[in-house]
Amino acid sequence: MTFACCIAATAACRPEAAQENAVAARSVAPLQISGTAFQTAEHRPFQWRGITAFRLLDHVADHQDSRVNEYLAWAARQKLTVVRVLAMAGAFMNLNPEEGRAALPRLLELAARHGIYVEVVALAGTRDIPVDLATQVSAIGRIVSEHPNGLLEVANEPVHPSQAPDVHKAEVLARLASQVPKRVPVSLGSVERGDGFANGSYITWHVPRDDRFGGWGHVLAIAEGARFLQRWRKPVISDEPIGAGPKYEPGRRDDVPARFRAAALLTRLVGLGATFHYEGGLQATIPAGRELECFNAWNEAWTLLPRDIEQQGSFRTAGEAGGIVESYDKNAVLGVYERSTNDRGWILSVGEGDPRLRLAAGWRETRSQVLEGAYLISVTRSTK
Repeated sequence: MTFACCIAATAACRPEAAQENAVAARSVAPLQISGTAFQTAEHRPFQWRGITAFRLLDHVADHQDSRVNEYLAWAARQKLTVVRVLAMAGAFMNLNPEEGRAALPRLLELAARHGIYVEVVALAGTRDIPVDLATQVSAIGRIVSEHPNGLLEVANEPVHPSQAPDVHKAEVLARLASQVPKRVPVSLGSVERGDGFANGSYITWHVPRDDRFGGWGHVLAIAEGARFLQRWRKPVISDEPIGAGPKYEPGRRDDVPARFRAAALLTRLVGLGATFHYEGGLQATIPAGRELECFNAWNEAWTLLPRDIEQQGSFRTAGEAGGIVESYDKNAVLGVYERSTNDRGWILSVGEGDPRLRLAAGWRETRSQVLEGAYLISVTRSTK
């Protein structure tokens, strides 16, 4: 063995070198869209298991690669697949469009090493930050197209007061998106303020932060996402639901882990992609304290339901014709939801009480899990 080979072999034996090699071995390939789902290049279902990391690109621009790598490594260990970042912003961060564009290739490269996709939001805070909209979106689109792990959301909350008047117009965003290379998955921006914002290749939706029903309203509101899937037949991502925070703030932050677990379960049953939103995510800091408890509960949804349930069968609110559940005690729970294939089904009951389900003929319960604030029930149907 030569001296150079000895050095290489010794380095490879170091734990940190082994970790770097393992990270480098993970690969990503451009995502494809098939109906209401994302797929990998091998035509396998892709799980959108995302997290808010708004300031991550700003950290790259500030040459804080070690901080960015620490966050991405943590995300990969949690089996997250997408980070959502802002390409420009003021207020809680200071990233101008030129700095964001210059730093973006590096972020995409770092994320790819960890097997993470990046949803890049091109326009944010445009009312106060000078920016040429066409230049910003076309440049971001070109950069994203040159990396296998990029997706583009044209604007964050397009009609928010922090956005310039032109960004409020869906037709303007559609025109900007038309300049992006076709191979890049593109969302115009959150759809709840107008159907025109559904005219991308996928849809992002900010679930209403309903604080009714003792704080459970924002969980129940997720069921409305089924209507978007049925109407537009393209992927829908719950991209910025109510965020986790250190304390409860009605309509803005929630601090109850049980509600985040139930929200993730219902998001998956409906068939949507899911992004975890939280206060620390604005600064792209790893969750801690109460926010980490909420994240862990949310992330548990991928261990409690089948891996690709979003692409299996169909979703119903319990009690609809042709479903598994014929009736339940509406005085005991807030709502019951189901997803079923020909012979299997999963039922989520939201609320502390016993739903007292009455199942349709042929269906039987095989497993029941009592969760805080919810029941999760698996059922099968006899094929005889």
